[in-house]
Amino acid sequence: MKFNEKELAEASSGPAELEGRLNHKRAHKSGFKERWFKLKGNLLFYFNTNEFGQIDKRQPTGVIILENCNVNVDTSDGVFAFSITFRDEHEKRHVLSVRTESQVEQWVTALRQASYEYWRSKLIVLQERLCKKTGKDPLLMYPRNQGVVRDEAWEATPTFRSHVRSFKSSVVPSSTLNTITREVNLIEFS
Repeated sequence: MKFNEKELAEASSGPAELEGRLNHKRAHKSGFKERWFKLKGNLLFYFNTNEFGQIDKRQPTGVIILENCNVNVDTSDGVFAFSITFRDEHEKRHVLSVRTESQVEQWVTALRQASYEYWRSKLIVLQERLCKKTGKDPLLMYPRNQGVVRDEAWEATPTFRSHVRSFKSSVVPSSTLNTITREVNLIEFS
Protein backbone atom coordinates (compact mmCIF):
# COMPACT_ATOMS: atom_id res chain seq x y z
CA MET A 1 0.00 0.00 0.00
CA LYS A 2 1.37 3.41 -0.89
CA PHE A 3 0.80 6.67 0.94
CA ASN A 4 2.08 10.08 0.09
CA GLU A 5 3.85 12.00 2.87
CA LYS A 6 1.00 14.45 3.44
CA GLU A 7 -1.58 11.66 3.84
CA LEU A 8 0.72 9.78 6.18
CA ALA A 9 1.30 12.85 8.37
CA GLU A 10 -2.42 13.62 8.47
CA ALA A 11 -3.37 10.04 9.36
CA SER A 12 -0.84 10.00 12.21
CA SER A 13 -2.11 13.20 13.84
CA GLY A 14 -4.67 13.30 16.62
CA PRO A 15 -5.33 11.05 19.59
CA ALA A 16 -4.13 7.44 19.57
CA GLU A 17 -5.33 4.23 21.19
CA LEU A 18 -1.82 3.71 22.59
CA GLU A 19 1.46 5.52 22.21
CA GLY A 20 4.86 5.46 23.79
CA ARG A 21 8.61 5.15 23.50
CA LEU A 22 9.79 1.76 22.24
CA ASN A 23 13.08 0.34 21.00
CA HIS A 24 12.68 -0.99 17.48
CA LYS A 25 14.71 -3.20 15.20
CA ARG A 26 14.02 -4.92 11.93
CA ALA A 27 14.76 -8.62 11.64
CA HIS A 28 17.74 -8.14 9.33
CA LYS A 29 19.39 -5.40 11.41
CA SER A 30 21.45 -5.94 14.54
CA GLY A 31 20.71 -3.04 16.91
CA PHE A 32 17.67 -1.45 18.48
CA LYS A 33 16.80 2.17 17.73
CA GLU A 34 14.62 4.27 20.01
CA ARG A 35 11.41 5.49 18.35
CA TRP A 36 8.08 6.96 19.39
CA PHE A 37 5.18 4.66 18.41
CA LYS A 38 1.56 5.62 17.97
CA LEU A 39 -1.28 3.13 17.40
CA LYS A 40 -4.29 4.47 15.47
CA GLY A 41 -6.77 1.86 14.30
CA ASN A 42 -4.77 -0.81 12.51
CA LEU A 43 -1.88 1.53 11.74
CA LEU A 44 1.22 1.61 13.94
CA PHE A 45 3.12 4.81 13.20
CA TYR A 46 6.66 5.39 14.36
CA PHE A 47 8.56 8.64 14.68
CA ASN A 48 12.22 9.57 15.06
CA THR A 49 13.60 10.85 18.33
CA ASN A 50 16.65 13.07 18.51
CA GLU A 51 19.69 12.66 20.79
CA PHE A 52 17.85 14.53 23.56
CA GLY A 53 14.84 12.18 23.37
CA GLN A 54 12.54 14.74 21.77
CA ILE A 55 9.97 13.41 19.32
CA ASP A 56 9.61 14.73 15.79
CA LYS A 57 5.83 14.38 15.35
CA ARG A 58 5.64 16.41 12.16
CA GLN A 59 6.29 13.46 9.88
CA PRO A 60 6.23 9.75 10.80
CA THR A 61 9.34 7.80 9.88
CA GLY A 62 7.18 4.85 8.90
CA VAL A 63 3.99 2.91 9.42
CA ILE A 64 3.28 -0.77 10.04
CA ILE A 65 -0.11 -1.97 8.81
CA LEU A 66 -1.35 -4.52 11.32
CA GLU A 67 -3.13 -6.96 9.02
CA ASN A 68 -2.16 -10.56 8.28
CA CYS A 69 0.34 -10.47 11.10
CA ASN A 70 1.08 -12.20 14.38
CA VAL A 71 2.07 -10.31 17.51
CA ASN A 72 3.95 -12.43 20.05
CA VAL A 73 6.08 -12.00 23.14
CA ASP A 74 9.71 -12.35 22.08
CA THR A 75 12.16 -13.77 24.62
CA SER A 76 15.09 -14.31 22.25
CA ASP A 77 17.07 -11.18 23.20
CA GLY A 78 16.57 -11.48 26.98
CA VAL A 79 14.75 -8.13 27.19
CA PHE A 80 11.08 -7.23 27.58
CA ALA A 81 10.22 -7.52 23.91
CA PHE A 82 7.57 -8.57 21.45
CA SER A 83 7.61 -9.12 17.72
CA ILE A 84 5.35 -8.47 14.76
CA THR A 85 5.68 -11.01 11.97
CA PHE A 86 3.71 -11.10 8.75
CA ARG A 87 2.23 -14.35 7.50
CA ASP A 88 3.46 -14.13 3.93
CA GLU A 89 6.59 -12.05 4.52
CA HIS A 90 8.66 -13.43 7.40
CA GLU A 91 11.62 -11.23 6.46
CA LYS A 92 9.56 -8.16 7.48
CA ARG A 93 9.74 -9.04 11.17
CA HIS A 94 9.78 -6.14 13.64
CA VAL A 95 11.11 -6.59 17.18
CA LEU A 96 10.05 -4.00 19.76
CA SER A 97 11.27 -3.75 23.34
CA VAL A 98 9.93 -1.86 26.34
CA ARG A 99 10.98 -1.35 29.95
CA THR A 100 8.58 -3.64 31.85
CA GLU A 101 6.66 -6.86 31.41
CA SER A 102 3.36 -5.06 31.96
CA GLN A 103 4.16 -2.76 29.02
CA VAL A 104 4.81 -5.83 26.86
CA GLU A 105 1.39 -7.20 27.78
CA GLN A 106 -0.27 -3.83 27.17
CA TRP A 107 1.28 -3.41 23.72
CA VAL A 108 0.74 -7.03 22.64
CA THR A 109 -2.95 -6.86 23.64
CA ALA A 110 -3.50 -3.52 21.89
CA LEU A 111 -1.73 -4.60 18.70
CA ARG A 112 -3.60 -7.91 18.52
CA GLN A 113 -6.92 -6.09 18.92
CA ALA A 114 -6.06 -3.51 16.25
CA SER A 115 -6.58 -5.72 13.22
CA TYR A 116 -9.71 -6.30 11.21
CA GLU A 117 -9.17 -10.04 11.66
CA TYR A 118 -9.53 -9.74 15.44
CA TRP A 119 -12.83 -7.86 15.25
CA ARG A 120 -14.11 -10.18 12.54
CA SER A 121 -13.44 -13.23 14.75
CA LYS A 122 -15.18 -11.48 17.69
CA LEU A 123 -18.18 -10.81 15.46
CA ILE A 124 -18.36 -14.46 14.42
CA VAL A 125 -18.24 -15.65 18.05
CA LEU A 126 -21.00 -13.22 19.07
CA GLN A 127 -23.04 -14.14 16.00
CA GLU A 128 -22.80 -17.84 16.92
CA ARG A 129 -23.83 -17.15 20.53
CA LEU A 130 -26.87 -15.13 19.45
CA CYS A 131 -27.80 -17.76 16.90
CA LYS A 132 -27.71 -20.48 19.59
CA LYS A 133 -29.89 -18.39 21.93
CA THR A 134 -32.43 -17.14 19.39
CA GLY A 135 -32.26 -19.76 16.64
CA LYS A 136 -31.80 -16.99 14.06
CA ASP A 137 -28.73 -15.47 12.47
CA PRO A 138 -28.62 -11.91 13.88
CA LEU A 139 -26.83 -10.46 10.87
CA LEU A 140 -29.45 -11.76 8.45
CA MET A 141 -32.52 -10.73 10.44
CA TYR A 142 -32.53 -6.94 10.05
CA PRO A 143 -31.46 -6.08 6.50
CA ARG A 144 -34.16 -8.33 5.03
CA ASN A 145 -37.12 -7.17 7.12
CA GLN A 146 -38.09 -4.32 4.78
CA GLY A 147 -36.80 -1.73 7.22
CA VAL A 148 -39.57 -2.22 9.79
CA VAL A 149 -37.36 -2.78 12.85
CA ARG A 150 -34.63 -0.40 11.72
CA ASP A 151 -37.02 2.47 11.00
CA GLU A 152 -38.87 1.98 14.30
CA ALA A 153 -35.66 1.83 16.33
CA TRP A 154 -34.16 4.97 14.80
CA GLU A 155 -37.27 6.90 13.94
CA ALA A 156 -35.80 10.26 14.99
CA THR A 157 -32.88 10.05 12.56
CA PRO A 158 -33.51 10.57 8.86
CA THR A 159 -33.36 7.50 6.63
CA PHE A 160 -32.83 7.13 2.93
CA ARG A 161 -36.57 6.62 2.49
CA SER A 162 -37.37 9.83 4.39
CA HIS A 163 -35.01 11.73 2.06
CA VAL A 164 -36.74 10.22 -0.97
CA ARG A 165 -40.17 11.08 0.52
CA SER A 166 -39.11 14.68 1.12
CA PHE A 167 -37.65 14.84 -2.38
CA LYS A 168 -40.89 13.50 -3.88
CA SER A 169 -42.94 16.08 -2.01
CA SER A 170 -40.91 18.98 -3.39
CA VAL A 171 -41.66 20.43 -6.79
CA VAL A 172 -40.41 17.83 -9.26
CA PRO A 173 -41.42 17.23 -12.89
CA SER A 174 -43.70 14.22 -13.36
CA SER A 175 -41.17 12.15 -15.39
CA THR A 176 -38.55 12.56 -12.65
CA LEU A 177 -41.08 11.56 -10.01
CA ASN A 178 -41.82 8.30 -11.85
CA THR A 179 -38.08 7.55 -12.06
CA ILE A 180 -37.68 8.14 -8.32
CA THR A 181 -40.65 5.90 -7.55
CA ARG A 182 -39.14 3.09 -9.65
CA GLU A 183 -35.79 3.47 -7.85
CA VAL A 184 -37.50 3.32 -4.44
CA ASN A 185 -39.31 0.14 -5.45
CA LEU A 186 -36.02 -1.45 -6.50
CA ILE A 187 -34.54 -0.69 -3.07
CA GLU A 188 -37.34 -2.32 -1.11
CA PHE A 189 -36.79 -6.02 -0.38
CA SER A 190 -40.26 -7.40 -1.11
